Amino acid sequence: ARSRGSSRVVSERTPQEWDEHLAAAARSDDERLAVRYAHPVWVIRAFRRALAAEGRGDELEALLAADNAAPVVTLAALPGLADRPADATPTPYSPLGFFSGGGDPGALVAASGGRVRVQDEGSQLAALSLARVQPVTAGERWLDLCAAPGGKTAVLAAEALAHGATLEANELSPARAGLVRDSVAAVPLPVPVSEEDGRTRAAHGRYDRILVDAPCTGLGALRRRPEARWRKQPADVPQLASLQSELLSAALAALRPGGVVAYVTCSPHLAETAAIVADALRTHGDGVEELDARATVAAISEHPIDLAAPADGSGRAQLWPHRHGTDAMSISLLRRR
Repeated sequence: ARSRGSSRVVSERTPQEWDEHLAAAARSDDERLAVRYAHPVWVIRAFRRALAAEGRGDELEALLAADNAAPVVTLAALPGLADRPADATPTPYSPLGFFSGGGDPGALVAASGGRVRVQDEGSQLAALSLARVQPVTAGERWLDLCAAPGGKTAVLAAEALAHGATLEANELSPARAGLVRDSVAAVPLPVPVSEEDGRTRAAHGRYDRILVDAPCTGLGALRRRPEARWRKQPADVPQLASLQSELLSAALAALRPGGVVAYVTCSPHLAETAAIVADALRTHGDGVEELDARATVAAISEHPIDLAAPADGSGRAQLWPHRHGTDAMSISLLRRR
């Protein structure tokens, strides 16, 4: 009887009326947005600060709405190894990307032998930013420090193959290291994959380019994993930030003079992005300089791309679901002098 009574109470209002009723009971604008867009308040506040840092605070609701929309499937044709299908619609920015024509893209991936794969356009741009930030000299040594699941690794491997560089990869988890090996199997370039803590693995040599695709909250990919917004907690951020700082510092120490680190997170949270880079620049002093990642991404892009300049004056490039149709990928480029 209690269940039937509860059902009658719920059905007395439409979903829109319930949204309005719950929003009216909220104590703040952020709580009202949390009810309307099904995001935890702490995530909304992190997004608000990240957008405000670009002078784009008025885009918050557009971002939250984009997080609740199913993403369009994008694919990548590995450079030099595959071409976009002639009848495919290219993605607007990545020179590798194109949109799925509908249905299961698995058949296309299988037919290509893995040289075409499903990959977010933002992920493609992040890997290409490191590979194309400056001309490659044959014999360069590259490292993907936190490589799983291996999509960016595969793009780097194809780029390294095309320019006569070598690539090593590392992933702490043995199971996830297996994903990296599978991902690069389609590239005819030997890519050794180690299974070590990235904070010590970087010291094995001197590198010309290192990708630090750091473990993060993943707040930039909530449209792909909607349930993740409820599993993450504010307390996760400080622990991850500490690890991110240590990984970036280790990578910078492992660079040869003139070498570049791409620090990438699938999160726009300022504590995982701007704060980590600012701390690294303070720590390494005059030995490291920040490059203009926005200019690098714009040079790669096939069409003009709207990348707002952060108020802190950094060169960081921040991608957004609502503005670019990508995951909210943050890309920073740092070079050893």
